[in-house]
Amino acid sequence: MWLSSVKSGKVTDLEQHENDTSSFKKYKCLTISEKQKVIESVEEGERKVDVAKAFEISLSSLSTILKNKEKIFSSSSSRVRKRASKGNFPRLEQCLVSWMRQCRGQNIPMGSSLLKEKAKAFANELGIEFSASERWLTNFKKRNRIVFKKMCGESSGVDINVCSKWQNSLSDLIKEYEPRNIFNTDETGLFFKCLPEKTFTFKKEKCHGGKHSKERLTILLAVNMDSSEKITPLVIGKSEKPRCFKGINSFPTKYAQTRRYG
Repeated sequence: MWLSSVKSGKVTDLEQHENDTSSFKKYKCLTISEKQKVIESVEEGERKVDVAKAFEISLSSLSTILKNKEKIFSSSSSRVRKRASKGNFPRLEQCLVSWMRQCRGQNIPMGSSLLKEKAKAFANELGIEFSASERWLTNFKKRNRIVFKKMCGESSGVDINVCSKWQNSLSDLIKEYEPRNIFNTDETGLFFKCLPEKTFTFKKEKCHGGKHSKERLTILLAVNMDSSEKITPLVIGKSEKPRCFKGINSFPTKYAQTRRYG
């Protein structure tokens, strides 16, 4: 066939490739990732001859790679899974991941401290000598594709025009007063039963939060401009005499019922 092709002046792509590569004594040995690229190139429509030239392999090697396509991709993914799941305490991590999934199913947020304490608790139950170090936590998150996300929340901003107006007029209002006689006061809400807004969760998993508690205390804070006088904070709550105050003779703040200052 080769002689007849030469005599007729016609050389096929297959023959031309074999002729071009006949001078190679050794073909390139491809890695798994390179073999995957070879398969992808052929599937994308590139000519087999061009792919073989680009990767410096023979057409017979290319055919072998294409025949073993499923094996090449499956062996690669199994290696990734094996490497990702490797750890010194597989049973402990299995328990911790299951517990995390249960918590996320109930929209319970969790942070680093909680994960470490729970890991220590599992280690104690399993009879494992274990130190929940930062390095272990970092590797645990990588192995199990765990990320830290914000669950929910709405951002709101103050009107810029209002801020600019007050900045321009404030200097005129306070210019006749000494810094020690200028006080700034503001109230803030303490949602003492509110859970964190961020949590560890699994990658590509929708991150929802549960219903937030509305119970709160209002705290009034005041301080003068040179910080020489800080007014004792005023805490305002619903109950006149909360049960948690029973037996307490001194308190670091002032307390009042809401209806008196509502």
